Amino acid sequence: MVGVIESETVNPPQRLLATVVDSLAIECPTRRFCLIPNGTEVHQGFREVTFKDLCRAVNTVSWWMERHLGSSIKGETIAYLGSNDIRYIILMLASHKTGYTIFFPSTRLSNEAYDSVLGATRTKMLLFSPEKHHLVSGLTGPSKSISSLEVPSVAEMLNDSLNLKNYYFTSTYEKMEDKPAFIIHSSGTTGMPKPVSLPHGFLGTIDYGPFMPRPSGRSPAFFQDLLSADPHPSDLALSITPYFHLMGLASFFESIFHNIPFVAMPDQPLSVNLLIDVIRATHPTATILPPSILEDMSRSPEALECLGTLKFVCYGGAPLAKEVGDKLSQYTQVRNPIGSTEMGIISSLVPEGKENWGYFEWNPAYGVDMQPVADDLYELVIPRVEDSRRMHGIFHTFPTLKEYRSKDIYVQHPENPKLWQYRGRLDDVIVLSNGEKLNPVTLEKVVEGHPSVRRALVVGQGRFQTCLLIEPAIDVLNGDERNFVDTIWPLVQAANKTVPRYGQVLKNMIRLASPGKPFKLTPKGTTQRHAVNADYAEEIDAMYAAQDKQLGAELPSTIDFESVHRYVHEVITSLTGRSDIKPGDDLFGLGLDSLQAIQLSNLLRSAVSSYNPDLNTKSITVQNVYARPTTDKLAGLLLDVLQEQATTPMESRSEKIAGLVSKYTGDLPIRSFNSSAQLPPLSTVILTGSTGSLGSYILSGLLNDPKVAKVYCFNRAPDAATRQRQGFGEKGLDVSLLEDPSKVEFLHVSFGDKRFGLGDTMYSKLRDTVDLIIHNAWKVNFNHPVSSFEDPHIKGVREFVDFSLESRYNSHLAFVSSVSTIAAWEGKSAVPESPMDLDAVLKQGYGESKHVGERICLEASRRSGVPTSVLRVGQIAGPDTRLGLWNPHEWLPSLVKTSKSMGKVPDGLGSFLVDWIALDTLAKITIEILFSRRSSLSTQRHAVFHLTNPSRIPWASLIPAIQERYPVSVVSLAEWVDELEHIRNPSPQDLAEKPALKLLSFFQALARSAGVQTAEISVENSKEASRAMALLGPVSLAQMSNWLNQWDF
Repeated sequence: MVGVIESETVNPPQRLLATVVDSLAIECPTRRFCLIPNGTEVHQGFREVTFKDLCRAVNTVSWWMERHLGSSIKGETIAYLGSNDIRYIILMLASHKTGYTIFFPSTRLSNEAYDSVLGATRTKMLLFSPEKHHLVSGLTGPSKSISSLEVPSVAEMLNDSLNLKNYYFTSTYEKMEDKPAFIIHSSGTTGMPKPVSLPHGFLGTIDYGPFMPRPSGRSPAFFQDLLSADPHPSDLALSITPYFHLMGLASFFESIFHNIPFVAMPDQPLSVNLLIDVIRATHPTATILPPSILEDMSRSPEALECLGTLKFVCYGGAPLAKEVGDKLSQYTQVRNPIGSTEMGIISSLVPEGKENWGYFEWNPAYGVDMQPVADDLYELVIPRVEDSRRMHGIFHTFPTLKEYRSKDIYVQHPENPKLWQYRGRLDDVIVLSNGEKLNPVTLEKVVEGHPSVRRALVVGQGRFQTCLLIEPAIDVLNGDERNFVDTIWPLVQAANKTVPRYGQVLKNMIRLASPGKPFKLTPKGTTQRHAVNADYAEEIDAMYAAQDKQLGAELPSTIDFESVHRYVHEVITSLTGRSDIKPGDDLFGLGLDSLQAIQLSNLLRSAVSSYNPDLNTKSITVQNVYARPTTDKLAGLLLDVLQEQATTPMESRSEKIAGLVSKYTGDLPIRSFNSSAQLPPLSTVILTGSTGSLGSYILSGLLNDPKVAKVYCFNRAPDAATRQRQGFGEKGLDVSLLEDPSKVEFLHVSFGDKRFGLGDTMYSKLRDTVDLIIHNAWKVNFNHPVSSFEDPHIKGVREFVDFSLESRYNSHLAFVSSVSTIAAWEGKSAVPESPMDLDAVLKQGYGESKHVGERICLEASRRSGVPTSVLRVGQIAGPDTRLGLWNPHEWLPSLVKTSKSMGKVPDGLGSFLVDWIALDTLAKITIEILFSRRSSLSTQRHAVFHLTNPSRIPWASLIPAIQERYPVSVVSLAEWVDELEHIRNPSPQDLAEKPALKLLSFFQALARSAGVQTAEISVENSKEASRAMALLGPVSLAQMSNWLNQWDF
């Protein structure tokens, strides 16, 4: 039976937010509105803000707005981009008083998204806090033309020495009910964010929330039961959500309407330690946290102790793992509210029985209608009833709706029909258990293009990885399931490229549908995603269970090399989906990535600990996985650990490098240079890696150069031309340059194959016309060993040498190398632009592979007269243009993103100095050097050029640009690395938020190099050959700010 809530509260009249604040400032001036931090650190303390303070601040800003903007009678839109503090509510209330409509866009959008939402809302003025000046100044396109104005600081707004009169506000609820109170926007998961205008009537439904009838003795799933008539309430809600989200703004509304004051967080990245400190300092009663943080807290006894001091904790935004929720519910009540931007919070109850924390129980008075959409699946629908506008925010957002179909899908509790569990959306977006999202439609359509496939469906909602269900075209299916999967696997591999790596399907995660259980279709003929998921629930569960069992397989009972090798092979097959791996195959060459390497080391270590907890597993590290990149070498490592033997030493570095050089130069022909080969007046160029960052700018430069007749782009991807056009567009390069087939042609090649896998006709044409090869394509991975670069990279260098030997013009081979080939130089003089011995090469597979490429070039010049140039490129920075992007997965962007997450930035880069060159400038220098080199090929068969900035500066000089954008403190590099080292088994979320973990050994090496004097790098050859190089200046703060804008972490 539905009862009425406690008699000490009353059903309030419908009222306006600003009116309530003005009234409270008079009636209860000392009533607490919130606690705000005194600074960015918890130890700086918190100050109380009363309703008298809030009212005064609103009046101050109202007069300020009228002075700078004038008052508004048309409700023009003004937007605000600010730090996460109470200026949001002060500006909202001031906009109510002055007649403006305020829009709170996220501070994390792309410039394209800002153009979209600011244009859609017809924003007249863009307000911003000083901390977001860089964001506003970096806007482009239509957004840049919007007038902007910096708002006062929080301290200035709260200044009680200003003797300003009240800014009167006399509007009524009836007059304002349908007028906008504020605008926010959707998340944009499936496209551009969409602005959502929420009227004052929407706020009225929030005001009504605690007074809605609910069953006697039952608690609401949100904060409303903290409502109090006490003028000095003791309960505090901890507010952690950004205030451009409705959930963040709700903290303000609950305090104003319902006397539930809140604690505002210091403006720094959310972390477990920060939460612990704030909870201990302020003693809140409740909070709402994202599942990812709760998962981290569940692993910390200290954090669990803190959560135990709360009456309850809410979560939202993503699923919470059952084991985590079960653990947390032993310490505090776990609540699961749900809502959306458009409809606000749905009125629901805390389920009876703490084991049911993951279910929803709707408040009967709210009128939710669960309508069946498939077997056991129901859609949440809100029908419009007589009193809907009192309690349903959705009918204020969309006032003409007769019912609201949420597209949210639920299943009913197997025993309690009042409880419902969320199962996803009617739309196609899949949310994995780590919160990563993907749209699988394109992948499915590509696979459905196979003649043997009728329908394909990607599954993975709430799982760690995806799987693929295939409905075969029965009439063409011959043989068993494994043969069928083998047949379609090449197309699945191609389809995988349409989704992020985390959403790609492994070969062993493909299953066929049963002929007796065809996919259910909609009237339009499309697959009913949720219905098929339900039909195949058992098969899907069995597939994931088999995967888990396979990955966590026990070690064999017999410990010998053969059985251990078989075990390692099975684990790696499960990780990669490849069963064709031979004992000596390089795993990283076959596609094992850094995430899988981490997972592999964790699995092997766990297996050994389960086998015998007393065994020492310290040698089973990610670094040793990289050092032993074959199944037989990994089996040897694992066997050494199991038999408690010293780890078998690997082949010496010098032997390994010498062996590779000998392998690819030992049979070079001895011949003199053919000086009679006259170069053509215009160059015909082969360019490899044209779709990459540097390659795109080099290609653009070549196509703009009148000295170039034609460019042949060698790429391994069959869709290189399409990708090149897309890349040119994204970088602001002239796409029309790619449209003339007489100037540029894209060839699909295999670098490790003879004649690059090209047909005889094309190869002969190239051999007769090409006089310059710019070999720029190379795998960039600082973890992989040198052996992983042999095929096709090192092998490809020799293929180009052979091409030059056969070519009409003795094609000049320009090899784009790296300064990692000289990074270990210990000479006292500047590093010369000349060939180097192995001792000068950084002990790292990438640098060693480049060194092997350099030696092949050198020997080809010495023995066979092949004209070669080595360009040792230093750190390539982002372009100086607004468009374009410094690859966010490289070490520096990884450092910046990790620093933002940690709230700390290192004070130095060890022995590294900033000698970077912007991407577009580097391309220009490269082209200038190579055309200058054309005149000296006959006299100098081999030349080396260093492409690093001669104007070196310390890293510390660029830190102010980072601090202007992010609230980070400066710490030593050693401390920064030490904090990363304490993350022993990083989760996928850790790796996403702190990508420097994937490059930990690189940063450890940087830290060890601190205090070491680095040698100057000679660039005399480069300066002589390139005017752009000779004029190059140091990296500036403006450049750094531009790169930060491009990343927009």
